[in-house]
Amino acid sequence: MKLSKLFLFGLLGGIFFNSCSSDDDNVDPQPEPEVGVYSEGLFVLNEGAQAAGTVTYISDDMETVENEIYQANNNDDLGMFLQSMFFHEDNAYIISNGSNLITAVDRNTFEVGGKVDSGLKVPYYAAVVGETAYVTNLAEVIDTPNDDYIALVDLKTLEVTGTIEIDGPASKIIAEDEFVYVQNSSYGVGNTITVINSATKDVVKTIQVNDGLTDMEIENDYLYVLGTGSFETIDLTTGQKVSEVVLTDDLQGASNLEVEDGTAYFTLDNAVYAMAVGATTNPVAPMIEYTSNSQWGKMYGFEVEDDKIYIGDAGDFGSNGFIQVYTTSGEFLKQISVGVAPNGFYFND
Repeated sequence: MKLSKLFLFGLLGGIFFNSCSSDDDNVDPQPEPEVGVYSEGLFVLNEGAQAAGTVTYISDDMETVENEIYQANNNDDLGMFLQSMFFHEDNAYIISNGSNLITAVDRNTFEVGGKVDSGLKVPYYAAVVGETAYVTNLAEVIDTPNDDYIALVDLKTLEVTGTIEIDGPASKIIAEDEFVYVQNSSYGVGNTITVINSATKDVVKTIQVNDGLTDMEIENDYLYVLGTGSFETIDLTTGQKVSEVVLTDDLQGASNLEVEDGTAYFTLDNAVYAMAVGATTNPVAPMIEYTSNSQWGKMYGFEVEDDKIYIGDAGDFGSNGFIQVYTTSGEFLKQISVGVAPNGFYFND
């Protein structure tokens, strides 16, 4: 399925007929924006469905929107089911778990620079330490659910140089200082986080958390863990749990954790909730509720960055989805049509 491409064209210059004003003769035309440069903006990852996934670029002021930027700059596509993206130095890396592929592109031009096309089996998320990407792989998702592993990718050669076995699911992954934290859960089933020493590549610890693990974040040496029924805070310096909020019945099933400036944001169905990270009780009402006709694609993407909240809605997973942007005070700013199944937001700054 070929998606439409949205461009913002400015009308530059003009024809002036008033010869009485000498000021008109001294007006310099504004330069036209350079096409194909994607710095200072936002990438929306569109998972795709029956066709290859795509990436949408949105400028910081949200006035310029361009869909299918990879296809526009390369005679190629990104493969099936785009899952996530990460950055390292001048490059962006797009993970396609339906094609067992990582595509490296220049983060400002989106021209392809190389691919990792071996050593991966349903790759999911990645975190970078030095010149190595730690990539979670789901492997045999159904038949053997505990065969997940970490692929170690040399970002200079784009080769898989080794693997680390994970005893359980391996989904989200975060690098913090010399350690790598791996979320051992799938669709809210799981209750551990694996800790890897990046110097030795050894598993050094397993952190036990509450059942129903759905997401995790690290900020200021604290590990924040969201479960379907709880929100936990763990001090990474001591390894001790310092607080826990048991979510009330109406908030069971929470997901999509983001921690920004001392506030934890999470979602449930079509609503966003916010609470201080040191709170002792959960929020009683959502800060945002939006209208969605999607059965399974509500809040398919979610991010909080620079005082803005970004929501992705996948709709029917067959036609273009949309994103909405709000302030962290809950004020609606804009809705933008993007590609099929928008599942992630990545900021090129």
